[in-house]
Amino acid sequence: MTDTQQYNILLVEDNPSDARLIEEYLNEQVWSEQRVDPTVRHVDRLADAVETRDDAVDIILLDLGLPDSSRFETLETMLEAAGDEPVVVLTGLDDDSVGVEAVERGAQDFLTKHDLEPKLLQRTLKYAVERERQQQVLERRNEELALLNQIVRHDIQNDLVVLLGWSNSLREHVKPAGKEHLDRIMSASDHIAGIAETAGEFMEILEGDKEPELHPVGLETVLQTEIEKARSAHEAATISMTGDIPSGLRVSATDLLASVFRNLLNNAVTHNDKAEPQITVDVDVGPETVGVHVADNGPGISDSLKTEIFSHGEMGAESQGSGIGLYLVDTLVGIYDGTVTIDDRAAWLGEPELDGSVFTVTLHRI
Repeated sequence: MTDTQQYNILLVEDNPSDARLIEEYLNEQVWSEQRVDPTVRHVDRLADAVETRDDAVDIILLDLGLPDSSRFETLETMLEAAGDEPVVVLTGLDDDSVGVEAVERGAQDFLTKHDLEPKLLQRTLKYAVERERQQQVLERRNEELALLNQIVRHDIQNDLVVLLGWSNSLREHVKPAGKEHLDRIMSASDHIAGIAETAGEFMEILEGDKEPELHPVGLETVLQTEIEKARSAHEAATISMTGDIPSGLRVSATDLLASVFRNLLNNAVTHNDKAEPQITVDVDVGPETVGVHVADNGPGISDSLKTEIFSHGEMGAESQGSGIGLYLVDTLVGIYDGTVTIDDRAAWLGEPELDGSVFTVTLHRI
């Protein structure tokens, strides 16, 4: 058995008949059977609601049309004055689009007066309170995880600087038989640094309060820089660009565009089963879009995985990565209103004997 839950409701409604009916609905037997005990504080003006609202309020039931305010100005003012309690909008308009927009602007839910009845009213308020509580718990956890992520990445990166510095110092003192092991240590360190960098970039997206603002980004510089970085990090691989990119070519993106190609290039090498991975980058320039193709001679990707591989944390059976690289690629390209697709290299080049895959990122020109 659970204890009776107290709900302190602030009803903001200027129509006496509607207010009286709502209070009657709130005290219907249905709610008491659910062990909810409501108390209602009623005001008929927005100014009074702002003045009387306090931390004891669990939920606000707000009419959008009041003597001293109307429509979404009412909602925005109430949301600014409210604390953690959810706001459920009441509208006399028989039009769900008003309620939907109210939710988009920050209301937890909405009710049209024409549809009001006890069960619907009580259920809506109860679910709004529970959703708000769950959201607050998630927000606190996300804040804690973001802080932990920042601390861990900072410590990892600091230790990696020391590790790589000492490893470089050891090169001239290591015998030939031990150089392979030292190279593996340095390669693993570079890989860890890449994961930390990718995780940081991804957190920038998750922590953003709004969609990043797109701006022109020079594609040639980004690609050349990331190809050079990949060559330095993967000396056994051959990474080349075919063709030329028109000078000054710019695409609609953000400064994180480099992460898209860095992750695609690293993925093409890391998941390659050949002794000498071969990666080629090719660019198709159209009137309105640009397609960047990253092709590899690896084992290829089965048709069943070509859509799932971009899912959060998805990794192949032989993967050594974190699984967030391609998820980050897909997320960023989506923010840029672009697309990323996968094809078999054999079909793409029309040569059936070839292994490997081709990742194509399509972006909008500016």
